[in-house]
Amino acid sequence: DLEDLLRNGPEEKINLTEFSQPAILVTSVLLAKYSNKLSNIDITAGLSLGEYSALVYSNCLDLSDAVKLVNYRGRLMQEAVPEGTAGMLVVLNMPINDVYKMIDDINESDETINFSTDNADGVSVLAGKNSAIEACKNYIANGEFRRVKTQMVQMSVPSHCYLLDEAQDELAKLLNEVEFKAPSIPVIPNVLAEPTSDVEVIQDSLINQLTKTVRWRETLDYLLKNNLASLIDSGPGKTIINMARKIKDIEKMYLLKDKIKVEDHHIYRRALAEHLKESSHPIQVWLSIYAPVIQLSMKELKTATKTRNIREFFL
Repeated sequence: DLEDLLRNGPEEKINLTEFSQPAILVTSVLLAKYSNKLSNIDITAGLSLGEYSALVYSNCLDLSDAVKLVNYRGRLMQEAVPEGTAGMLVVLNMPINDVYKMIDDINESDETINFSTDNADGVSVLAGKNSAIEACKNYIANGEFRRVKTQMVQMSVPSHCYLLDEAQDELAKLLNEVEFKAPSIPVIPNVLAEPTSDVEVIQDSLINQLTKTVRWRETLDYLLKNNLASLIDSGPGKTIINMARKIKDIEKMYLLKDKIKVEDHHIYRRALAEHLKESSHPIQVWLSIYAPVIQLSMKELKTATKTRNIREFFL
């Protein structure tokens, strides 16, 4: 079962997208929906997988449908790319115009690299086959780029790139069978970087998200230009807060800052029952201390799952 997997590994299996994605989704949704720190939320957005969490939070998607979708999404991604043949590369401190030029130059050769995730100023994620990743590393090493660094993302498959074209087509079939409702607050899809309440636009954006660039930097820019006052992060890895670290004069709140209190567990259990009582889907609901895009180390993951308060909620 998943508890045993998180406590004992192997790490390679924990990293498999089909196991990690439902865990991340349920964690962030429950933290957001049942935190007593949230009120008067005007707009929602989620980074990559987090877009599903945002849709559940805004009542556009039922949690049971979202869990089914992300599990299927994870399996499709896993099956689309043979393990070890492709990857994702974080490029740090490179100006955005230079990132686009590098992508164009690489794609004019025999390689194909995609701009997977535009996270923040100086934080770009590229995706492609291993040979294309190496071409990017060589491009940077041979160029006159000061302070530019790279690191690989520890994910079992690359995301938001052309390698998932067939997976996107299959996911679209299931997405078209799921009911999308008008959201209670506007949602900012990753591929649009601006808010919408149009159900068809939301659904189409979610389909396209699997192979298109996540425009998170532009999402934050939009929010700032429209008087963003506070940013609340329900993801387990503080990823969103870290990406917004250069943004001043706004309140930033991280919902998993403190351990879950024992006396609060009944709230989460009631939440699970409320959202999943109608679901016949066999997936269990999990709490995983796992960060979107850049995951926690295996040591931190194991420590978190052994914490008594976390395990009581877990069980």
